[in-house]
Amino acid sequence: MEQEQNVSEEQGLIVGGFLFGSNKDAQNALREQRNVEALKEKIDFNNVNEITALYKRLVERKVFKTLVGLQFLSEYREYLVEDLHMDEADVPYIYVLPSGGFPRNKQEQLEFLQNENQKIEAEKRKYVISTFVLIGVIIAMFIITVLNPNVGYINTENKILNRYAGWEEDLTRREAEIREREAELGISPGKDN
Repeated sequence: MEQEQNVSEEQGLIVGGFLFGSNKDAQNALREQRNVEALKEKIDFNNVNEITALYKRLVERKVFKTLVGLQFLSEYREYLVEDLHMDEADVPYIYVLPSGGFPRNKQEQLEFLQNENQKIEAEKRKYVISTFVLIGVIIAMFIITVLNPNVGYINTENKILNRYAGWEEDLTRREAEIREREAELGISPGKDN
């Protein structure tokens, strides 16, 4: 009885000669099989430009994703290359999803998601650590700037201005002394002797 139940369950998962691992995959394949049949009825195989353009659109838009649809595209491509003698370079290749793209059962899907989650968590830890290190560096720069009086353009500018201000006071004092002496000696400023 159990073997009969497995056979009937498998019958629901068979589409186009392929046994799919889940009902969802089988339903997707069945939908693609209907689309393939509809396309075969509508394709005018006498119009080479039309069938070539249709093939290119199907491949570029990645319309088919199950084995049923991909098998149709493979046969279609073979027809274009072999029967119509098109250059193989002019006929786009069929994109196939990576083998790890679709986990086959819930356990594989869970393992896949856990692995992806671990990778994301590791990346997240790296970014958090990097962020805290950068924040620490910025805080250290502010502390050094605030606490060190010898750092920065403003402190240097103030030192230079103070030095020149001292020189100016000294020159003003000397100039006053020279004028006093000229006055004592009776020399008038600005006259040549």
